[in-house]
Amino acid sequence: MTSSSTTSAPFDLSLGLDETHVLITGGCGLIGRVVVQAFLAADANVTVVDIISSKDAESILDLQTPGLQYIPADITLAGEDNVTHDAQGNVKLYSITHAFTLAEDVFGTVSSCIALASLDLSVLNQSESLCDMDPSEWQKVFDVNLHGTFLTAQRWLQGIRSATQDPAKAAKLKNVSLVLMGSESGTFGVRTMPAYAAAKSAVQVGLLRSLAKDAPRIYSRGRVNAVAPGAVATERFEKECRTYGERWRYEECEATVGLGRAVSAEDVARGILGLASERWSGSVHGQCVAIDGGKVGSVVWSPGEVRGTA
Repeated sequence: MTSSSTTSAPFDLSLGLDETHVLITGGCGLIGRVVVQAFLAADANVTVVDIISSKDAESILDLQTPGLQYIPADITLAGEDNVTHDAQGNVKLYSITHAFTLAEDVFGTVSSCIALASLDLSVLNQSESLCDMDPSEWQKVFDVNLHGTFLTAQRWLQGIRSATQDPAKAAKLKNVSLVLMGSESGTFGVRTMPAYAAAKSAVQVGLLRSLAKDAPRIYSRGRVNAVAPGAVATERFEKECRTYGERWRYEECEATVGLGRAVSAEDVARGILGLASERWSGSVHGQCVAIDGGKVGSVVWSPGEVRGTA
């Protein structure tokens, strides 16, 4: 007798992201642009939101690509009418609220949102100790990395709720998912920039777990997950390695990393695609996926640095 498994349809290994409207904040960054290309390769309709001008975005992304649009916006701004202008009075940056509305006007409901935008460690002023940290730096990091992520997540979920109340829009919903950008720093901390570590921890633990309870109440198959990359082998990381030396590289991505290397931006992008896909991760919800080569900790003391105890 032939088993039922041999007569069923072939197992579908495609991502099923075709024609899904995906909005990616921070899509012009060194990791973000790879994520954008990955979703375009999966035939998704992609809206990129970032803080640079459309002209500058054109030099990073091919904005003539079918299924791709760019909207300059500030994730820390909420409200339909909250915009900033340049010296000539033209709109410089929309609010994240308005950016979603503009995106929906072209591609419909944002089913999948990839919240990558944040201030990276490489652009922040680090200090030898919390004793010396400027409180305004702490506030700036939380305004962007936590509050901006909250506003992004809120507007995504509001859009999903609105779509569920319209039968025509509700019928088109698929791959309803939010992927938050965490970091290994949210797990292991950063002595020289505790604000970054604290904000990432809040995103990949507190915000993630709260949204995981909330989203399915809005849409039964709505999923929220996060990725927490380790050191990513971007051009900026390689420049940092040249600046700070091989000891720094060793401590960042080799000493406590099972695979002994920085991860590729492509690996981060593939992880995000998998989480966004309902076909691949339909039962993965409320999880923070570490994409860090198996990192088990961070280096606290360098050789010769430990002082005797009192």
